[in-house]
Amino acid sequence: MAGGAMKDARRRARDVVDKFLPVYHRETKELIGYLTDVTVDGGMLETGEPLGEEFFPLRIELADEISGGRHIDIDARCVWTRKDRNAIFHNSGFEFQDISSETRTRIAELAERYRLNISK
Repeated sequence: MAGGAMKDARRRARDVVDKFLPVYHRETKELIGYLTDVTVDGGMLETGEPLGEEFFPLRIELADEISGGRHIDIDARCVWTRKDRNAIFHNSGFEFQDISSETRTRIAELAERYRLNISK
């Protein structure tokens, strides 16, 4: 995503996820972290260790079936990692790469289904 497009995508409202959805490295099967918020363009993971700004083949495990599957495979690039003061975990922001329309639809459904509803 080019600079201007990335800034526009970052302005998109993110949906906070109300389930613990584990995210694994598709090739090594290693747990990377847990999805904490998501848009069709990217998401944030809570991780135990800081991640480098690199490419990751991800598998998001779902609590329920979405469009015929219990997981979503997606390629993503980690664009930042930070640890809040006095925090145990790190937060890592990911930008989804080369996302198909089918996967985009499934991510949108994930965001809708697992959205944290906060009443005021």
